[in-house]
Amino acid sequence: MASTLRAVHLTEQDLALITGQRHRPNGVRVVATTDHDEIAAWAIRHRAEPATGEATASGMATLDVNDGGAPIRFNFPGYARLRQISWQEWFDSFEHHDLLFVYEEFDGDEIASRAYARWQGRGSDHGLDREDWFQAELELRRQTGGDDPAVRYWIVKNKLN
Repeated sequence: MASTLRAVHLTEQDLALITGQRHRPNGVRVVATTDHDEIAAWAIRHRAEPATGEATASGMATLDVNDGGAPIRFNFPGYARLRQISWQEWFDSFEHHDLLFVYEEFDGDEIASRAYARWQGRGSDHGLDREDWFQAELELRRQTGGDDPAVRYWIVKNKLN
C-alpha cells in the first residue's frame, strides 16, 4: 500500500468541518491525515472495511449516498450497507478527489494524566499500572457520556492545499 507524503495532525485547534457539531469533551482529540498507512491502521483497529455506494470500475452502485460528501466510506461489522472495494480502489478515489480523513480519539496524554493521578492517590504503589490505565480510560469514557469517539470519522475535501 503506497503512502502519500502529505499528512497533517491538528490537535490544538478545532477544524472548520466540525464547527457547529456538538462540543468535543476534554480528553478527546481530533486527528486529520492524508497518510494511507495511518488511515489503514485506524480501519484495522476498528474492523472497518473500505467501501463505496457508487458505481465504479469494480462494480455497480449499491446505495445512493447523496450527502454531498466523499464517494468512499467504511463498512463496520454488523453494518455493511455499502459495496466493499479494495484498498487500492479506496485510496485511488481518496487521492483523485483530494480528500482528508478526520477522526476523533481519546487523548493518550489525558488518559496518562488520569492514570498517574490514580497511582499517586494510591500512595505511588507499583504493580497496578495497567489497572490504573484502564480505569482512567473508563473514567474518561463515562465523562464523555459513554460515547466512544473512536468510531467517529469524516472524509472531507482537503482544503489545506
